[in-house]
Amino acid sequence: MKNIVALALTISSIFILTLAVVLYGDGWRIDFSGKTQTNTKPELVKTGMLAIRSIPDGAKVYVNEKLITATDDTISSLRPSTYTIEVKKEGFEPWKKEVKVFPELVTDITAVLVLQSPRLEPLTNTDVKAFSLSSNQNDIAFLTSNHEEPGIWILPLANSPLGVFRNNTRLLIEDTAFATPSIGEQIWWSPNDKEILIKMNEKGYLLYTLPAQNTTKLVPLSVTNVQSTLARWETSWRENFLQPKIELISKSQQISKDTMNALENQDTFWSPDEDKFFYLSNNSEDSSKYDITVYNAEDPLPVAEQRVYHPLQIDDPEKTKVYWYSDSYHLITVDPVPGRDKYYTVSLIRIDGSNQTPIYTGTLESDQAYTTPSGDKIVVITSLKDNSKPNLYAIVIR
Repeated sequence: MKNIVALALTISSIFILTLAVVLYGDGWRIDFSGKTQTNTKPELVKTGMLAIRSIPDGAKVYVNEKLITATDDTISSLRPSTYTIEVKKEGFEPWKKEVKVFPELVTDITAVLVLQSPRLEPLTNTDVKAFSLSSNQNDIAFLTSNHEEPGIWILPLANSPLGVFRNNTRLLIEDTAFATPSIGEQIWWSPNDKEILIKMNEKGYLLYTLPAQNTTKLVPLSVTNVQSTLARWETSWRENFLQPKIELISKSQQISKDTMNALENQDTFWSPDEDKFFYLSNNSEDSSKYDITVYNAEDPLPVAEQRVYHPLQIDDPEKTKVYWYSDSYHLITVDPVPGRDKYYTVSLIRIDGSNQTPIYTGTLESDQAYTTPSGDKIVVITSLKDNSKPNLYAIVIR
């Protein structure tokens, strides 16, 4: 009889231990945080996790104002709730966000930290007339006539460590006796990066088709009806990128009429990962203002993320410019400072509207601001001294 009882206790113990291990592995925890004077019983709750990383890493992580760990780390056994997460690193702007934790799920957080004192680094020294980011966001083309070889030059952004940008610039198209693109006013890449359009004046444009072979002597096509070229680019982009993208998204998601209308009839600006886009929409409460609407088409949607965000409200889309940051979860905004000519504030903001961080306020020759693929620099055009020629500079944010 004693042997039967012992065997039963052993089997029961093994069963209970196995059940406890299974429950623990599924995220169940005994939670004492809900105990009060009238309720002394702990609760059995199914917990979630936070996976927190920062760029750069090695930052302190505070949960509800308590120092918990450092990035990059995972915080487990969290009761499902909303937590205030703060990420702090010496020399960088603090990062703060309300984050939801769900049962059995891991909420991923990436805090993009910005230097408290970003610095400017020169990228060119040849008097830049105009510049433009390629559609693949790997290169910047710029015009310069103040150079031993005037023409259209390329500044590579991918895999270029700080300090060697200028050594990597190369001549793309040189001035000739027949065409001098270096004195143009504006420059654009085609959606497939196989053509470059130069605005010479109000009525005249030069269109270059980039060759497969390595040659800098190209003969452009003179364009007087620029709208036909832009319409051809638009048609090609819609056929080769937008329509297949809409079909793919529509298979897994219910796209609202407003969003579909924006895709079909408005300018949409796609993120580097090609999973998100933003567009301009009228503010529902104030007809004089506009919303930047961001749509996240990721499938599946990451934990705690939403399909639609309205991170920004702007007064004038002709003045406030918005660009994608390299991680596809932040936007770069360029706002003119009222009353000061060519004076702007460049900021970084997450697509959910959190952590809007000014990174530069000062003189710019244009309202363009493009991120490098690594995200550690923002490229702008400015001049640091009175009467000096404008050049490309990197705002180094980390």
